[in-house]
Amino acid sequence: MSERRTPAVIRAEIEELRAQLAEIDEAAGDDTIRGEDVARWNEIDDRISALTREYRTELRRESLARDARRTGSIDRAQSAPRRGTASRNHDLAMWRLDDLVNGNRLPARAAEVAQGLLDVGPKPERDLATRWVMATGDDAYVRAFAKLAADPSRGHLMWTPEEGAAYRAATEVRTALNLSGGSAMVPLVIDPAIMLTSAGSNNPLRQISRVVTTVSDSWNGVTSAGATAEWKTEGSQAADGTPALAPAPIPVFMGDVDVTYSYELGMDALDFTNQLRRVAQDAADQLMATAYTTGNGSTAPGGIVTALVGTASEINTTGSEALDDSDPFALQNALPARFSANASFMSHIATANAYRQMETTNGALQFPELRQTPPMLLGKPWYENSNMDGAINAAATANNYVVVYGDFSQFVIVDRIGTTVEFLPDYGANGRPTGQRHLFMTFRTGSDAPVIEAFRLLDVPTAA
Repeated sequence: MSERRTPAVIRAEIEELRAQLAEIDEAAGDDTIRGEDVARWNEIDDRISALTREYRTELRRESLARDARRTGSIDRAQSAPRRGTASRNHDLAMWRLDDLVNGNRLPARAAEVAQGLLDVGPKPERDLATRWVMATGDDAYVRAFAKLAADPSRGHLMWTPEEGAAYRAATEVRTALNLSGGSAMVPLVIDPAIMLTSAGSNNPLRQISRVVTTVSDSWNGVTSAGATAEWKTEGSQAADGTPALAPAPIPVFMGDVDVTYSYELGMDALDFTNQLRRVAQDAADQLMATAYTTGNGSTAPGGIVTALVGTASEINTTGSEALDDSDPFALQNALPARFSANASFMSHIATANAYRQMETTNGALQFPELRQTPPMLLGKPWYENSNMDGAINAAATANNYVVVYGDFSQFVIVDRIGTTVEFLPDYGANGRPTGQRHLFMTFRTGSDAPVIEAFRLLDVPTAA
């Protein structure tokens, strides 16, 4: 049996592994991580995930041991070292995530996203994220939320003292997050900012893009053309290879979902939260998928297509108002080599089907890989996006943006934690109640392509 390690030892190893990831990232600079470094990155990332689970387990074991010693009247100062409030709160938040995962109420991937907020970033933001996990992940808060949903005007009268305290704690976090509108924060297990991870979304852009979570109103990144490298002769002065850095903030925008539910459903706390999670997350996911593709970037998140239109990354078809079998080659050849290793194709399924039917002059399939599972195109993965143009009408004057090719890790999706809801009554056309309520949920997210050079967009222009 392997020797059990303390949380401090495990955490030190995690920090060492994260430092190794940072070294790989720094070595790549603005270039794409490729070759053996990709395999090494994945191996280290998997090891960090395993250590994180071990860390949470040992923290909980240590806590239970301390509780047992206290029950046995052993002085706390003698049984365990004193820790700061911030460290204790961090541990409590980690235990809460562990309980939710072990109880099958929170996917492991979602817990890792939440943990990232606890461990990474400025201390004030990490402290705020810790309070958010502790408040909205509390079972007592889930029960208080369900009772409020069942009866918004009198549900609070049915709260136990524990549920009332949990609701007040969540309200304090809501205030600290500067969230306006909405009467309550949604429980952690419903919040789209956590639950719509790569494994919980049907949105292809969420699956293959860089998804970050924040507690502020924007994500602040930078873009750069990259540092300059050189071969230096002995004794000569090195050239100035300092890259020019440009700020690339990505703001978050407010989206909303209106869920209508019956009084009867609201009275069933467990079923209500399960149904709400399914319906609200699906609606939010569909709204986000459209914005991440064609959003205007001013009143909604910036879409990948919107970011590329009118730039040097836009390429016109070589065909005449129709797809041409040379188009995928043109896109692939035009992408800079630094982004090629991790590149993939994205289009509407109708576009993919058009390519699937193309044949060579001798009758063989032009792109047989597209009929495989998973589908590939020119040796690269292909992803379906139903929000892209899928029909080309040669009888109409239009631009048809049908295929995006590039390194989608350069497309950034930002989720802001702190989804809120408002409970509203429902009335029929004649002004009488229907026995239903509205749960009006608001959330915030943003997206953009800070590095448009990492993509190529195929346009098939048509003229009436």
